[in-house]
Amino acid sequence: MKVEGKQASAQHKIDVDTAEAKKTAEILNDKKVIIKAKAGSSGKLFGAVTSAQIADEIAAQYGQKVEKKKISLKSEIKNFGEYEAEIKLYTGISAKMKVEVTEA
Repeated sequence: MKVEGKQASAQHKIDVDTAEAKKTAEILNDKKVIIKAKAGSSGKLFGAVTSAQIADEIAAQYGQKVEKKKISLKSEIKNFGEYEAEIKLYTGISAKMKVEVTEA
């Protein structure tokens, strides 16, 4: 009996996590997150925009918590402009977002 209860509980957690990931994906997919950054005289950013900054801005702009390690960038963000990011929310569930970096 206990084994069945544990399996049902584990399946319930998977179902809840999957539903939450799908909901978050619907909210974030094809949206744009705007990051304001400071740059030097050459127009290059001081440092790079990190996945932690993107996660913070997603939380601020869309009210969705996303772990920074789940954000995948195609390239480092070291200049102003628009970039693509993929957020891997759960197995087989992801959202694609635009990251626009503007001057602070």
